[in-house]
Amino acid sequence: MKTAVLIISSMLAPWSPTPVAIAGQDVFSELSAEFALLDADSVEISLSDYRGKNVLLTFGFTHCQHICPMIAANMARALKASDAEAIGIFVSVDTERDTPAITNAYAQGFGAQMIGLGGSHEQVAAAARNFGVTFVVTKSEDNYTVQHTPSIFLIDPDGTIVEVFAMNAPSDDITAAMR
Repeated sequence: MKTAVLIISSMLAPWSPTPVAIAGQDVFSELSAEFALLDADSVEISLSDYRGKNVLLTFGFTHCQHICPMIAANMARALKASDAEAIGIFVSVDTERDTPAITNAYAQGFGAQMIGLGGSHEQVAAAARNFGVTFVVTKSEDNYTVQHTPSIFLIDPDGTIVEVFAMNAPSDDITAAMR
């Protein structure tokens, strides 16, 4: 029996993690916090809708069993502990299975300050490119695998990416950075 494999990627470049610090170089200058994605009601949302707030943003998918729940839980704990006006945004890269409504329900399951956004493959891929995030969906007859850059982005109230956290960053560290 033959198995067909379909690979959908947000970039043509090889799989790469979010940029890491290089001495004397601004690692965020190549990134943009801009996005145009859909909320649960299919209304287009962009970063400008959250000006004046800190934003924690991550890319993931709702069928993830380990990494994405850890990231979303860390974000929700950091938001709850912070006295800053802030919101957490979970963007699904699994555009085939995760509608914006499904993604939003997933994100809100972690906390009241969390929302989920999504959209078409093109919309999500454009947002992912702006953040330096890559993702790959591999499907076969017996398997459906999603791989993505598992980072948490802190965007300040002016819309600038000021910090990128690893997937397992302690929520206390994230909360401290929002101050």
